[in-house]
Amino acid sequence: MSSADSLAVNRSCEVDLVDHHGQCEMNFHLCLAMAPGCREERKHWHFKVGGTGERFIHVKALDKAPYTTTLEFCQSGKSEPYISPAKIVVRLYHDVGMAEVVGWDDHRNWLPVYDYPNTKMYQMDEKLALNRFLGEWLVHCRKLGIYTQGIVNRFS
Repeated sequence: MSSADSLAVNRSCEVDLVDHHGQCEMNFHLCLAMAPGCREERKHWHFKVGGTGERFIHVKALDKAPYTTTLEFCQSGKSEPYISPAKIVVRLYHDVGMAEVVGWDDHRNWLPVYDYPNTKMYQMDEKLALNRFLGEWLVHCRKLGIYTQGIVNRFS
C-alpha cells in the first residue's frame, strides 16, 4: 500500500448525542444571556470584549419564527492582519431549548460525521467541534464582555 493509499483509509467516528445535545443546550442559554429579548422586538446587541475596548461583539437577529430565532454573531476590532473576523450564525430552537451553529463565514450545512481526510479538510466531528467552540467563545465573551447599549455593566 502506498502512502497515498494509506491516507485515503476511512476512519470512522461516532457521534455522542448526549454530549452534542448537552453542548447545544448550554449554547442556547449562553445565547439568551448574550441576546436578551431576542424573541421580542429587539434585533441588535453590542458588547466590548476586555477592558481595552479593542474588540467588539455584534449580535443581530436575522429572523424570528414561532419556534426558532436565528442570530448572527460578528467579532470586530483590532486583530492581526492574517486573522479574519469571525462571523457565526446560530439557530435557537426555543421549543427544545437548544442552539446550534448553522453558518460559519461561508460554510453551512455540516454532516454529523465526516470521513477523514476529506476535500474540505473538515474534522471527523466538525459539527460537534463547531458547537463546542461556540460554547467556549460565548463563555469567554460572558466573562469579559461589557454591554455597550444604554447602561454599561458586566452582564450575567
